[in-house]
Amino acid sequence: MKIWSKAQSLLQSNQKLYLLSVVQSKGSAPGRVGFKMIVSEDYQLFGSIGGGLMEYNMVEKAKQMLKDGIVKHFIIAQIHKGGTSASSGMICSGSQVIAFNYLCPNDLPLVNSILQTEQNIEFSSNGITLVSPNNESGFKQMSATNWSYTESIINKPIAHIFGAGHVSVPTSQLLTQVGFDVFLYDNRDDINTFESNNIVCSKRIIDYKKVLKEVVIDSTDYILLMTHKFTEDKLLLSQLLTINHQYLGVLGSEHKIKVMFEALHVQGISMDKLNKIHAPIGLNINSQTPDEIAVSIVAEVIKFKNR
Repeated sequence: MKIWSKAQSLLQSNQKLYLLSVVQSKGSAPGRVGFKMIVSEDYQLFGSIGGGLMEYNMVEKAKQMLKDGIVKHFIIAQIHKGGTSASSGMICSGSQVIAFNYLCPNDLPLVNSILQTEQNIEFSSNGITLVSPNNESGFKQMSATNWSYTESIINKPIAHIFGAGHVSVPTSQLLTQVGFDVFLYDNRDDINTFESNNIVCSKRIIDYKKVLKEVVIDSTDYILLMTHKFTEDKLLLSQLLTINHQYLGVLGSEHKIKVMFEALHVQGISMDKLNKIHAPIGLNINSQTPDEIAVSIVAEVIKFKNR
């Protein structure tokens, strides 16, 4: 529901926006059904529909339409293969259908209802509406201008992963499979494990020094730190320990954790607060490979969630 909370905040600030949604996905498409992204009137971006050139082109289209004051609800087919008029410029051989739905401050009551209701949401050529939970979910296209996509409102637990290295990929996949919405962050823009991770709801390059300004974290959210540097884990912890959260875990050796905790304690963070961190993260199953480490991490998260 993070995407709707962001929409609510923007509409409360009198912003207009386009909500982009993946309503159909086939093959090796970079974003699965249900992925969403907001492009606001002042060009704020939130969420993801899969990344890459396809996402860039869709964002630029939304920006131009907002600039021109165009109000439309429509779909665009993207074929990730060259040689067709609908080609996205990507070559992963899959395809997607992206829905564009316009929202303005007058739609704030609708968004408020979405955040509070158990009804389903219908996206269509007529806009966004709430429908009965009995309505069939999925995408239907009667013509180029007559279409609908219905999805259930499910409040999933949210996991924020900081660090897009080799362990984050299987961890993202497993967390998604067991019912989490996963948000991925890194401060590097040149790592293939970030680009190839298309299972997450959103992935962003951020400034770790300003994490609380760049990332919205609720008290019910799960936080997993697996950056590539001791100093970055320490930098993130010094900020994340000042807010409420459901779960906070750090990947690393026992020696690394001990040294980091001692340094943070010297900075003024109490040992009581540090001892509540799950570190080293993961159940002790003698895991060796990134996949095995991910299993141990997600197992611990599940054990904590279901305690």
